[in-house]
Amino acid sequence: MNQRYSRTLSLLALALMIWAGSGCAEIDPNKRVVFLDGAGYFGAGPSVKRGLRMAGYDGEFRGFVWTSFLLWGADHLIAARSTLNAKNLAGYIQRYYREHPEGKLTVMGLSAGSAVILNALVRLPEDVLVENVVLFQPSVSASHNLTPALAHIKGKLYATCSRRDAILATLGVNADGQSGAPAGRSGFRIASGLTAKQRRLYTKVVNLPWRKQYRQYGWRGGHVTSTNRKFVKHVIAPRVMEPSRPSPQPPRVPFPYESDAGDSQPDVKNQDLNKTEPQIAK
Repeated sequence: MNQRYSRTLSLLALALMIWAGSGCAEIDPNKRVVFLDGAGYFGAGPSVKRGLRMAGYDGEFRGFVWTSFLLWGADHLIAARSTLNAKNLAGYIQRYYREHPEGKLTVMGLSAGSAVILNALVRLPEDVLVENVVLFQPSVSASHNLTPALAHIKGKLYATCSRRDAILATLGVNADGQSGAPAGRSGFRIASGLTAKQRRLYTKVVNLPWRKQYRQYGWRGGHVTSTNRKFVKHVIAPRVMEPSRPSPQPPRVPFPYESDAGDSQPDVKNQDLNKTEPQIAK
């Protein structure tokens, strides 16, 4: 009996060692995704994490809590624009790079979480850049001046958008306090009154409009389902897992946008379009 018990313990210990070792090997501390949920919502993070893992992402995944815990309205109207929340996120980003000088940090956010991200990026020191930014159905103005934030992004700013988003369709006020259609409905537009240098920063922006093909990945054009794990795996992960590359500097400044003949093409009149973004998901 004692011999059998001892053998069982040995096998159990070995199994635990293998499990622990494989778990450590899976996570690369020099890569991290930090995710901000939407106003009054706390369920998108696990789905995004699962999608990244399914795609083979081996970096850390952390959530960043910015909610007021006073329901949707307080988050959307107050907490999303909070200077304190923006400073806290900016501080988080700076601490990560102090601890991981060679690290690669990607910031993702849903809906009003996008406002916190954009406000945080502009508060970073000049030499601090995140790898990529992903905004799922951002509830900030489509005309939001992104140039201060883009200066702190090494790679790209990806933003999903859909005319089928019923939540954003009834939105009276954007999370950033600015007027106009939310970017999660129409896609980001180049802000007016910019210099040529500022306009060039918009080559980092890639709108990802809803397409009929995305139904197979669980996103039917709705608000929260843009974070479906299958959509993240097939559409988002391949982009953010690629090595960040410098944005092109064309003679004329195009507006990066993945056009499609689907039901939900954003209104981007009077903008030159850049269709060179790789068509990863079909």
